[in-house]
Parts: sequence; structure tokens; C-alpha cells
Amino acid sequence: MPANISLTYSEIERISNLLDTSVEETLVPRMDEAKTEVDNLLDTALVLTQSSPALQTQYEKFTTSLKDATESIKGYAEQFRQIMNSVKDMDQDIADKVNSSGQ
Repeated sequence: MPANISLTYSEIERISNLLDTSVEETLVPRMDEAKTEVDNLLDTALVLTQSSPALQTQYEKFTTSLKDATESIKGYAEQFRQIMNSVKDMDQDIADKVNSSGQ
């Protein structure tokens, strides 16, 4: 099986930034908005003595779980950047060794 390596640094950065931005500007704010709406619903339009507080607690746990999952998305972005930087460093190291051995 032939091995080929090809990296497009600008595309890696673009996708990594897209992942970060999606979390920070879209996913987390929308989850916060949904949490606020659920809280308002359970405080004003779906009020049950025992069930509403239980639902709020469970929805809070759910929201926290989702936010934790979004950190994994940012983790992928960082991993992509680390791979790119490692390959850049390796490439530079090889070039430096080749250039120094030719003198």
C-alpha cells in the first residue's frame, strides 16, 4: 500500500477555525438560549410542584453534557493544528539535515 502525505495548511487552519467558531458562536449560544427558554417554560407555563424542578435539574445536566461534548469538537480542531505543526517541524528538520549534509 503506497503511502502519500499531503497537507494543505490553509485548509487545516480554515477547518480548525470553523470548528472553534461553530462551538463558540453557534452551538454554545444556542444551547444557552434553549436552556433559558426551558427554564422560562418550567417557571411560567409548565409549572408542576415536583416535576418542574426535577425537569429543570435534568435539563441543566443535559445542557452541561452537551457543552462538555462541544469541547471535544474544539479538541479536534487543536489536534488538526498539532498534526499540521508536527509535520511542518518534521519537514523543516529534514530540510535542515539535507542542507547541512551537502556542505
